[in-house]
Amino acid sequence: MKRFISQLSLMIPFLFICIWNASAHDESYYLDLLKYGTDSDIEKAFSRVNKDLGEKVNRRLLDIFNEEHAEKVYLSIVSYIGMIGLKEANEVLLQELSRKGRNEDYRETVIRTIGVLKKSSSLLTLTETYNSTQTSLRMKKAIIDSFGEIGDRNVEEMLIGIADDEYEDVEVRAHAVLALGKIKSEKSILLLQNMLHNVYEEKILRMYAASSLSQIGGVSSLSALAKVINDDSHEVAEYAVNGIAQMERIEGGEFLIKALRSDYDKVRYYAVIGLGKLKYHDAVEALKFRAAYDVNDTVRKEAQKVLENMQRIETEE
Repeated sequence: MKRFISQLSLMIPFLFICIWNASAHDESYYLDLLKYGTDSDIEKAFSRVNKDLGEKVNRRLLDIFNEEHAEKVYLSIVSYIGMIGLKEANEVLLQELSRKGRNEDYRETVIRTIGVLKKSSSLLTLTETYNSTQTSLRMKKAIIDSFGEIGDRNVEEMLIGIADDEYEDVEVRAHAVLALGKIKSEKSILLLQNMLHNVYEEKILRMYAASSLSQIGGVSSLSALAKVINDDSHEVAEYAVNGIAQMERIEGGEFLIKALRSDYDKVRYYAVIGLGKLKYHDAVEALKFRAAYDVNDTVRKEAQKVLENMQRIETEE
């Protein structure tokens, strides 16, 4: 036992030094690392970084893509670029899409990082990549997600075409439906409403249509969501009620009160959340009933929390 304690006492300063070194690296360390480090050194270091390392290091990073390294090095750096939102790396990443021999994990990370950087200048390359016969469904979904992240409506017609194509893969269509919400595509509202209300449509498309309509907003979207709060598909009803809650329009209050009578726990839960956001005092009696008698413990607790918050606000006023 004494020997173990003695060994431990020797290890503690060593561990402290290792931890201190890991957190005390400065700009010069990373510049030297990129110049002299092994691929494993670089990959491990950049996999642990959680802050922007500064202009000099970031500029040097871009030169790495012109050097020969293991793919894990590029992957760790691309992840770092996405983490700090380094817009200056956008052109380098677009070039990486055409680099031969990269696996799909790496290519997907590049595509999604391009989305994070939100540069409209990326749309042409992403569109060309999407339309390539060599692009897999996995990559297509990543590209569509990046369209949504970039938020530029120049791809609106393309996304509408994908979402409306019944011969397209359902998951690809679903990603397009979500992207239409992210770019707030008003042109797609009728398509999304029809999709939401079509009980023969794929459930995931109806669910995502509800989500996108809530993001696009407007009275017509609210009305469309209200029509399915009692849908036979509890997932569609959940997405619709959550969408109404997220819109935070006072006109949605009465619809949320109606949703409190749903047989589905999650529908009632999202309705309570929405009424809390709206501070909808006309719902007080219905919320009291839910707080006292709802069969779901989470719904009861949330209803009680909303009531207490409403009472506190009323007292302060």
